[in-house]
Amino acid sequence: MDYLVQFQLNVFAFAILIILYIIVKMRSKVETFSKKLLISIMITSAIAMTLEPATWIFDGMLFPGAYFLEYSTNFFLFLVGPVLGGLMLSYVDYHIFKDPKRIIKKGYYQHLSVLTFFVLLVNMVYPLYFDVDPVSNSYSSGAFKEVHYVVLASFYLYMIYFLLKNRKNTSSYVINIFMGFFALPIFGMVIQMFDSKLYFSWTSGVLGILVAYIFLESTTAEEDFLTKLYNRHSYETYLKHLKETDKPFGIMLMDLNYFKEINDEHGHQKGDQVLVGFANVLRKSFQQKGLIARLGGDEFIIIIEGDHIKPDLIAAEIDRQLSKQEDPVLKHLHFSYGYEMYQQHMTLNEMYMTADEKMYQYKRSSKLMQGQGKMI
Repeated sequence: MDYLVQFQLNVFAFAILIILYIIVKMRSKVETFSKKLLISIMITSAIAMTLEPATWIFDGMLFPGAYFLEYSTNFFLFLVGPVLGGLMLSYVDYHIFKDPKRIIKKGYYQHLSVLTFFVLLVNMVYPLYFDVDPVSNSYSSGAFKEVHYVVLASFYLYMIYFLLKNRKNTSSYVINIFMGFFALPIFGMVIQMFDSKLYFSWTSGVLGILVAYIFLESTTAEEDFLTKLYNRHSYETYLKHLKETDKPFGIMLMDLNYFKEINDEHGHQKGDQVLVGFANVLRKSFQQKGLIARLGGDEFIIIIEGDHIKPDLIAAEIDRQLSKQEDPVLKHLHFSYGYEMYQQHMTLNEMYMTADEKMYQYKRSSKLMQGQGKMI
């Protein structure tokens, strides 16, 4: 019972992992590389939270095999940290680049795990990280134990650097989720360095896993999976709400110009990055009351509430934000748009079709002007 009280945080965190694992298995009918990585992270975390109490329980116990259990649990507890870090970085890499082969080629970022394994082999002869007295079976810290935690913390900081370095390849929504994903284990690690009996290191990591699952794996019915904007269902539901409450509003329908050529020339992965980048530009450009949604493909829509709406100013702000982008494809991206204000005699479908026709008139006139420019 004393151990149960001492390690109650581990017990609760372990229970969360079991429940989360069951939910993932029951709800996730479609296998994905992302979910496989997350499950690997969950299993590794569960192993760590099992090893940590074991190192304390076996410490000082005297029975046949006690020394082996005490030494081996500490050995693997030191090893599991970099293994978990490598899996977490693999998970982030996949969400940014969507390329399993890239992660496999990088060995799931287990370079630090291999290095730690060899250090632990040396530790069996020259105690660097820890030592276990074969007579009393008592654990003692090695002279370089803190080096392990510093290296591990540096690895997590590198993950944050990796995330910020590649932030242009994904949405700000995903960046913010992963910042919490990494910040929680670092926070727990720092606390436990000051007091080893505060078992926050692994348990805070479980909170990070829970956050990742809720916001990245369990896609809501309201959200577009790729861009994290609202989806068509949300758009239609919101329109009905505005119509039922007699609130004035309009819609601004947008379509990317020459998007097929971007896919053909740069590949569909680049096309996805452009869609995510354009979604981020829409978020920065539109600050009024309303809703931004991706209807599908390269078609986006903004619902704008109010009477005095100036779609040309919104379009100009979108162009301004695009011109500030570092990605040359995104920087030179163009779009067509059509706007329509809701009138009481209209159906929602009529309003959409009118905006759609205006958008294609805009697109045709833009292409005609570009053609004339080339002739001149």
